[in-house]
Amino acid sequence: MRSLQCANSEGGSTLSDESVKRRFSTKIIVYVAVMAALGTAVSILTINTVQLGATQISLDLSHLGTFMVAIPGGAILGAITGAIVGIYPGIAFGYIWGSLGIVGLIGLPAGKAMAGFTSGFVQRTLKRPFLSVVLGYVPECLFTIWLFLFIVPVMTPIPAEFVLIIALGIVGKAWIEILFMAFLMETIFLSRGIVRLLKTIFTSWDYTPLTEM
Repeated sequence: MRSLQCANSEGGSTLSDESVKRRFSTKIIVYVAVMAALGTAVSILTINTVQLGATQISLDLSHLGTFMVAIPGGAILGAITGAIVGIYPGIAFGYIWGSLGIVGLIGLPAGKAMAGFTSGFVQRTLKRPFLSVVLGYVPECLFTIWLFLFIVPVMTPIPAEFVLIIALGIVGKAWIEILFMAFLMETIFLSRGIVRLLKTIFTSWDYTPLTEM
């Protein structure tokens, strides 16, 4: 009888552990979905309201959702969120506002996934949101330049003489956006309340805001 009770006790513990894991997994999925939706909504709003002269260049703050996931959630979740928030910009610059076509539809989500992955990876090492955002964008920046220099002239109707100008305009605009989002993320993650809330979702997140150091 005693051994049976022990077995039941152990089994209950195991079931309890599994239910806790499922609960946290559900929380993570919901959080990623909400941030991806936020990033997409912000992307729709900014792309459709702030045009910067050329049809291929428009304000895009979709990475707000990416970095809100990558910083507490890590590289993989950051990449997934980046790919999701990149879908609307890919459609917009591929077919609605621009002429990138399939290059935009595939290239933008891929680039944003790179930023999400790198940002999450850097955060695990340096543990500072500002640096995570700035360094996280570097691979996407290089990928964007490569895309415009070698793929866009071949696969789109954009004249070759304008490709470099457009690429520099996009990258220059993007760095302004990234610096703004880097300051914003550093400010958001100064909040003890936000950090404590996110630690109930991402229980392995090893981060201490500057306000507690």
